[in-house]
Amino acid sequence: MGKIVVAVLALLAAVPAAAADDPETVYGKLHRATLAGNVDEVLAYATAGKRKEMASLPGKEDMVRMLAMTLPKSWSVTSKDASARKAHLELRGVHDSGPARGSADFVKESGAWKVDEWSWSLLAQAKDAAQPEPMKPGEAPVTIVTPETVSTVPVDAPTLRKTSAEAAPCVIKPVMSDDDLRRCGANPPKYDN
Repeated sequence: MGKIVVAVLALLAAVPAAAADDPETVYGKLHRATLAGNVDEVLAYATAGKRKEMASLPGKEDMVRMLAMTLPKSWSVTSKDASARKAHLELRGVHDSGPARGSADFVKESGAWKVDEWSWSLLAQAKDAAQPEPMKPGEAPVTIVTPETVSTVPVDAPTLRKTSAEAAPCVIKPVMSDDDLRRCGANPPKYDN
């Protein structure tokens, strides 16, 4: 019996451990889970600190839905900076409103990459990208990123975006009116008096 146990332990020691997903793969899973509105899966890819922070918040489902509306439908990694315990990804994507830039920071916990911070922002919010300002002497040329020039990774998860006839875009703010919530695809809460 003792020889069998030793043989099994030796066999298990010889089998390599399954490789943990790289930061790009983890971000892809987080992105799809957010678009699908799967709070539990989103939390599974977050660091322990972020999970603890979100656990105490009411309305996690609404937060994930609102985050989903800020995510581009397709995205790609433009740069990666990784060490043994931390990683940073620079991302670009195509949102309904145009090109977007994003970033994600990762920490290795128990041998697996976990997302600590991540965000996206639209590139051309303040200016029309089709008409750039003239260059000043000594300035380097700027490349304008358009949906046609961005190589993308399709995301095959359902989106929670709703189309509406309203012209105003969705803007996430610390305090949002009922109209702001509707523009972002959320249903405002109803209170009984």
